[in-house]
Amino acid sequence: MKFVYSPQYCVDLRGHIFPTEKYRLIYETLKKEGLITESNLYEPQMPHVDDLRKILTPEYLDDLLNNRITFRTWRSELPVEPDIIKWQMLGCSGSYLAGKLALEGGACYHIGGGLHHAFADHAEGFCYLNDVVFAAVKLLEDGVKKIAIIDCDLHQGNGTAKFFQNEERVFTFSIHQEHLYPVKEKSDLDIGLDFNVGDEEYLEKLNSALKKIFTDFKPEFVIYLAGADPYMYDQLGNLRLSIEGLIKRDEMVITYSRKNSLPIIITLAGGYALELEDTVEIHCNTARVLYKIYG
Repeated sequence: MKFVYSPQYCVDLRGHIFPTEKYRLIYETLKKEGLITESNLYEPQMPHVDDLRKILTPEYLDDLLNNRITFRTWRSELPVEPDIIKWQMLGCSGSYLAGKLALEGGACYHIGGGLHHAFADHAEGFCYLNDVVFAAVKLLEDGVKKIAIIDCDLHQGNGTAKFFQNEERVFTFSIHQEHLYPVKEKSDLDIGLDFNVGDEEYLEKLNSALKKIFTDFKPEFVIYLAGADPYMYDQLGNLRLSIEGLIKRDEMVITYSRKNSLPIIITLAGGYALELEDTVEIHCNTARVLYKIYG
């Protein structure tokens, strides 16, 4: 098991609800526990512009490279600032680096990424660039034939779903709160949950979906977005999963991957608990589960 992380992910959003501080806290916690060591930690470098062109329109990429406020960038709900855009560009390289490391060793945990609302031609949500799309596109170029994107964030991965709607080699799955941001795109499989869904119903529906994906699609590689925001005390949603339920969710997804002997990467996606410590604990639990199952 390997880790990808950059201190440059921790940008100052000046009180914004997205807690980029969580990345540093997760890193420090897992290092203190001994899961992260000098030998299993990797830091991404900025992606090449030619690779960004594979996931972005020329006009939107030019906006990002020049920190330009346009109708393409203002929808991000974050300031159009160099350090913020650099964080998300690095995150693209981080998720792809995690993918390469997983191909070598079986599993990699990216302490970052999962910014699944960004589209090819515009920003959305808190997302300028979609690192999940970037990683999947590059992995396909590297020869991976079938990728399953398992998105368990509170919000549908609309940018990811839209990008891969005509790509048969990538299966997009999202289980999310239905009556909530964003405007939905069509994934290969969507499960939209009503208000106040808790552990039992969530896990039952997730298990049915995973059984279908791994039986019918038969992926060769798994990208798992382990959002912390289905948590019952998250500020942006109304699902009611407990910390224990989220651990069972992680165990379920990761076990399906392991039983099929597949490489897997984990990206963190969202998490906006009333107490930052809860968000950090949920993400750390995901790493602990991955370590237990993949070692």
